[in-house]
Amino acid sequence: MVLAKPELLSLGVTNSLYEAALHVFVFVWTPALERRGPRMLGSSGKNGGFTGGAESSGTPGAEASAVPHGLVFSLFMACKMAGSQLYMIIGDRVPAATILRAVFLGSTAVFAAALLVESYSFTLLCFCAFEFGLGLYWPAMAVMRAELVPNYLRATMTSVFRVPLNVLVMGCLAFAGNASEPSFLTMCVVMMGSCLFFTSGRRAGKGDGSLPPGSPRGIAL
Repeated sequence: MVLAKPELLSLGVTNSLYEAALHVFVFVWTPALERRGPRMLGSSGKNGGFTGGAESSGTPGAEASAVPHGLVFSLFMACKMAGSQLYMIIGDRVPAATILRAVFLGSTAVFAAALLVESYSFTLLCFCAFEFGLGLYWPAMAVMRAELVPNYLRATMTSVFRVPLNVLVMGCLAFAGNASEPSFLTMCVVMMGSCLFFTSGRRAGKGDGSLPPGSPRGIAL
């Protein structure tokens, strides 16, 4: 059924590529920010100084990352929530397919920018923009699934879509030890660009993300 319907095949491919890029992002945002971020002098003494973490040698004078990981993660979640709130405002007026194309275009741009620019503040802004797009992605993708996938096949289709996703994630993890941070960001750019390609080439008409009045939005598979 997936191969017989181009719009359903496109949906499955974009779902797998986007969520695979999301998993890669989970691994890359910490080292990307730590490499660009502020540094602190570590101390192994007993004077209450900062004790170096993974990047510190544990000796006096060693440098360690001063990136506030908890605060950054909270900022990511706030941006994602803001994206979801925006979807609640525009979801009834803008087709889900159009929103997804905007998300894929924006994600491609922000990952490419993070790859090219070494500024800590700019990279953090790019990652926040990606999380904002993620907040738009989840409900828009759920609407597309609700429209294109029949209810009685939804669980089966979910399992089918998860197969290429798991293969992509395992492939990335297999090379995680030898791949550099720019390599991971490049993967994200390529996967987001591929999502944009598949959604831009999908035929108009059925699958434009417009549900009949009264149809539920934000249905999760």
